[in-house]
Amino acid sequence: MIAMLVFFAMSAVPQLGFDQAKALADKNEASLDRDMSSRLLGAQGKALEAAMAACARPDADVSKFTVVLSLNADGSTEASWLQGTTALAKCVQSELAGAGLAGRWPTPFYTSFELSFDKP
Repeated sequence: MIAMLVFFAMSAVPQLGFDQAKALADKNEASLDRDMSSRLLGAQGKALEAAMAACARPDADVSKFTVVLSLNADGSTEASWLQGTTALAKCVQSELAGAGLAGRWPTPFYTSFELSFDKP
């Protein structure tokens, strides 16, 4: 019975695609004041550093990718989206989604991580 209620509750919420979630992230990030933007960048940097430490491999395919997170007020992740298909991209998405972002955030709050790696 509980599983059925969860299914109906989830199906009642419109599911966003990657492009919609990314647009919301861009809008949210652009609307932040200087202090909140600074806090966001700091939290993103720490989360990304931890994700890359867990996921990076010398032979990793470093094709560009983007991760979008929807955060709860406490920084935990409500949902995540990925544009990219490499093992690195999938691992980083999993790590970021599992960790969330430290801090207090307005809800719903969407943010994105766009990663590209320049080769020497």
